[in-house]
Amino acid sequence: MKKVCFIIAYDISENNRLQRLQRLVSSQFLQLQYSVYYGTMTRKRMDAFIISMQKIIHPSDDDLRIYEVEPLENSFVIGKRSDDIMLFSDIGEITL
Repeated sequence: MKKVCFIIAYDISENNRLQRLQRLVSSQFLQLQYSVYYGTMTRKRMDAFIISMQKIIHPSDDDLRIYEVEPLENSFVIGKRSDDIMLFSDIGEITL
């Protein structure tokens, strides 16, 4: 099966749900910013992963967004860089 690239972004209003979701998402995706993650999965696996995330969030209090995107090999960062978050360099190389 073909893997697809996704970005997951969230805003969770309660700390326990935030920590649970952060552990789940960071187990499968790379952190781009504090609540923004990037990774690849098959669509079937992502469907199951979405169900796992839906079990954690509160649908009327929390905001969870999943975007299908192109591969980030050609991405770059402009501005402040953080050592504790995965970033892409100006030429698309991953820097950790």
